[in-house]
Amino acid sequence: MDLATAVIGLICILLCALPFVLTSQNKVKNEKKLLLSLENLAEKKQSDITQHEVSSKYAIGIDETKNFVFFQLKNEEGFKPECIDLSTIKKCKIVNIGISNANAEREIEQLSLEFIPIDKNKTNSILKFYDATISFQLNGEFESIEKWNELINHKLSNK
Repeated sequence: MDLATAVIGLICILLCALPFVLTSQNKVKNEKKLLLSLENLAEKKQSDITQHEVSSKYAIGIDETKNFVFFQLKNEEGFKPECIDLSTIKKCKIVNIGISNANAEREIEQLSLEFIPIDKNKTNSILKFYDATISFQLNGEFESIEKWNELINHKLSNK
């Protein structure tokens, strides 16, 4: 009787833990796929990624020697690749689009990095880190975008 109770208890614990294990494995698999996609994008420009960050929705990396920023956004259609040559960029800034709610708090709708080119005839490049219509909750995107904005602007100021 005690053995049967222990077996039933163990089966219940395994069934409760299974969704968490599967979700974790799926997240790691998706992040590896995003990183591989980012590395393939860099290879096309004969670049090596020296720093990178991978999230569940995006991957960003930089080649500090050749001054390229690589970005992969994962959406419903697949991957949306972006490659930005920092030698053509004057400035990088954070674009925080949001609305104020009834409590006078600001709700973030979109977080993006905007690259302003040196040539005023060229259009600005935008890397979208967060979109409230796709993801319902921020998951480290704000800290990530601040880190990359600082890193890229530091790189731009040293050229």
